[in-house]
Amino acid sequence: MPPLSSEYAQVERPLIAQLVAMGWQHLAGDTEVPDFTERASFRAVLLEGRLRAALRRLNLDDDEQPWLDEGRVSQAVSALERLGTAKLLEANQRASALLMGGTLVEGDPVRHAGKSVTAQYIDFAHPERNDFLVINQFRADLPGGQGFIIPDAVLFVNGIPLVVVECKSPASTDSIAEEITQLLRYANQRSWVEAEEGVERLFHFNLLMIATAWFQSRAGAVGGLYAHYLEWKDTSPIPPAEAAAELGVASLSAQQTLVAGMLRPAH
Repeated sequence: MPPLSSEYAQVERPLIAQLVAMGWQHLAGDTEVPDFTERASFRAVLLEGRLRAALRRLNLDDDEQPWLDEGRVSQAVSALERLGTAKLLEANQRASALLMGGTLVEGDPVRHAGKSVTAQYIDFAHPERNDFLVINQFRADLPGGQGFIIPDAVLFVNGIPLVVVECKSPASTDSIAEEITQLLRYANQRSWVEAEEGVERLFHFNLLMIATAWFQSRAGAVGGLYAHYLEWKDTSPIPPAEAAAELGVASLSAQQTLVAGMLRPAH
C-alpha cells in the first residue's frame, strides 16, 4: 500500500473524523463510478435520492404525516435544478432564497383545498431531522465533458451541496492562497482566465468555501476573492475547552476551531 499523503493524513482525514464525531455521515468518493456517490452521472451535483427522501420526511401535515407524493417532490427538486440564470452569483442568490424559504408546490385537494403549499428543503427548527453527509474526493464533470474537478470534500445537507473544502499539507508554502486559487478555479470564478475551467452548478447552492491546512483555516463565500477569506476563531456556543475535549486534545488547531464553530450540524 502506498504511503498516505501528508495532505490526506494530516488535514483531510482529521477533518472528516471531526465531522463524523459531530454527527455527519461519511461516504468515500470515487472518481470512476458515480453510483458509489449516489449519482447516475458525474454531471449531477445534487444527491437526488437523499433530497427526495428529505422532502418527504420533513414536510408533514397537521397530523405529522408525510403528504408529498412523487409528483410534488419532483416539483420541489425541479425548482432547485432550474434556477433560470446562467450567472453564478444570481443562481446562488436564488438557490439561497429557496433553501431558506422553500418552494410552492401543488397542495393536496383534501388537505389544502387545492391551494399551493410551501415545501421546505431544510428543517431549521429541528436540525436533527436533516441528513448530513460529507463526501471526500468528490468528482464533478465540466460542461460538455471536457474534464472534471475533484474537491477534497463536499458537505451535503439533505443531498444539497452547501460547503466545498480544499485541503493542503501543513508543510506547503503559501498553502491558503493555493487553496483559494483552487476553489476559485472550481467555481469558474477566476475572471482573469478566459477558458471555462470549473463546475459552477456545484456552487449554485454553496454557503461556504473553506481553505484549510490544519494550522491555517479560512472560509469565504461565492464571489469572494483572497482578501475575503477569513479565519473563524470561535466555537460558540460550545466553549473551546469542551470542543477540544470532544477531540481528546489539549487545544484546538485553526482547522478544528473552524469545523467546530461553523460546521456543527446545529449550526
